[in-house]
Amino acid sequence: MLPNSAAKKAAALEAAQAPRVGLELSGVDGVLAQNVRAHLSLTTKPCSIPRAYLKALGERAREETQTALQAFGYYLPDIQIRIDENGDCPLANISIVPGEPVLLGNVNIEIRGPGNNDPEFREQLGSIHLSTGNVLSHSDYTSAKQLIESVALERGYLEGIFIKRELTVDPSRRIADISVVFDSGPRYALGEILINQEPAFLDEALVRRFLEVPSNDPYTAAVIGDFHRALSKSSYFNRVEVRPRLSSPTDKTIPVDITLTPRDRHGIGTGIGASTDEGIRGRFGYRNRRLNQHGHQLDVDVNASFIEQKFSTGYRMPRQYPLDEWLTIQAGVRRRDVDSFDTIETQLVISETKRRPWRWMETRFIELNREDFDVSGTDDVSSFLAPGISWRRTVTNNDLFPTRGYDVNLELKGAAEAALSDTSFARTLLSIATVYGLPLDSRALLRGRFGAMWVDEFRRLPPSERFFAGGDNSIRGYDIESLGPVDTSGDVIGGTYLGVLSAELEHYFTERWGVAAFVDSGNAFGGDGSSTGFQTGIGLGARWRSPVGPVRLDIAHPLDDVSNDFRIHVRIGPDL
Repeated sequence: MLPNSAAKKAAALEAAQAPRVGLELSGVDGVLAQNVRAHLSLTTKPCSIPRAYLKALGERAREETQTALQAFGYYLPDIQIRIDENGDCPLANISIVPGEPVLLGNVNIEIRGPGNNDPEFREQLGSIHLSTGNVLSHSDYTSAKQLIESVALERGYLEGIFIKRELTVDPSRRIADISVVFDSGPRYALGEILINQEPAFLDEALVRRFLEVPSNDPYTAAVIGDFHRALSKSSYFNRVEVRPRLSSPTDKTIPVDITLTPRDRHGIGTGIGASTDEGIRGRFGYRNRRLNQHGHQLDVDVNASFIEQKFSTGYRMPRQYPLDEWLTIQAGVRRRDVDSFDTIETQLVISETKRRPWRWMETRFIELNREDFDVSGTDDVSSFLAPGISWRRTVTNNDLFPTRGYDVNLELKGAAEAALSDTSFARTLLSIATVYGLPLDSRALLRGRFGAMWVDEFRRLPPSERFFAGGDNSIRGYDIESLGPVDTSGDVIGGTYLGVLSAELEHYFTERWGVAAFVDSGNAFGGDGSSTGFQTGIGLGARWRSPVGPVRLDIAHPLDDVSNDFRIHVRIGPDL
């Protein structure tokens, strides 16, 4: 014999699997039919239901159907119910003529108190769908009251209360009047922010600079979310908890408790990949996330591929807004060997990022650069002390897979022969990328790079400062930096101007897989060489929306009179 609990479970399972009373519903469909079915208790009973109970539930079905229809404004329906017991299981036949719905007459929604003068409070209430002439919907009425309460709570009106909540229905006239009056009461301010680090590992003044909103500012739930996002996006914290004390405010303020636990001090990252431009490439990176309680960091990166080997180390110090403002001292050495040139570059860079109005990020920098290079069989060594500045703005509706957005980056830099440089030059580079969402899960991507410079002695200018075209992020179908003006021997030596445009159309067949068609055109111009004119590459590609961002595999063909080759280009990472 089964134990008592097991017997009960077996009986419950058998009852759940037993056939139920059937239902044939006519006269309504869509949400009306769904709501009627959801309200009927008759159809939840097994076929073996006693006849007397079946009759009672049949009578109750009329009331339940009326209640279901009233929720959508149908107060005077004609409901016919017949229960057929001739088959193996009873069948309820319900025929409905819903009639004309009740319409909204007078609709009065009034906010009193300080909330009435809060523009964001009023704006959020603009989504309430209760207007004279609309069909009465009880769910819309309930949602309106819930919205008022939730917005009041989100914006710190903790003493808000309904003075009046009335829904008056006159079925005979098919009119319903609504009167809702809400007194917001005073708005609470952001109270004391208590920070608990488990264990203590960062200067509390640094942590507070992530928050950016001081105590005594008006409270909003959005500020609490901003606190959490800012702290979570930093590299310092493993666990972030931000809890407003809504249940125990003090002196018209809402205290906030923040609990933080540290990430591992040491972080190591490795990676391996391949592309036509670079062949097999690998990366090793090390970061000390907190050298001290002031949040200073140390980065070491080693990158290697067939055409480039690079070692760099950087010391970073957080500034006023540590989420994106840093002072960085970086030193490194890089060797590059491409078809157009061979170079060994040693560099020391000091840079500082600053926020500017309208979400622009400004980076001011100064480079001390020594480059030993070979271009077209000519060896030279150049040294430069080059200050510069750049501005960047990125706007996107999704960091990994945007359907709308753009990225703009403008850089200005230069050097003077009179200030520790082998020649004088001034250089500017503008990069623009945009994404447009299209119907049928498609996107259009447009990209442009435009550069110009003035230089006193072009031959002393190292390859890192000259303009070249071609490669994964330039004109696909051509080798990396293989395009530009040529010397008398036909070797590419780079130019003083750059213009490259790219247009791409993507279409996704599934949530993650898609295809693309593209065309890239442009070149580098000017300088001491002869122009090779505009070069164009076209091709097709496959797209995969991976968890770390889009993966692009492109097959490109150059449109010139010399080459009939196809090149494979692989890129991983966000579009903007």
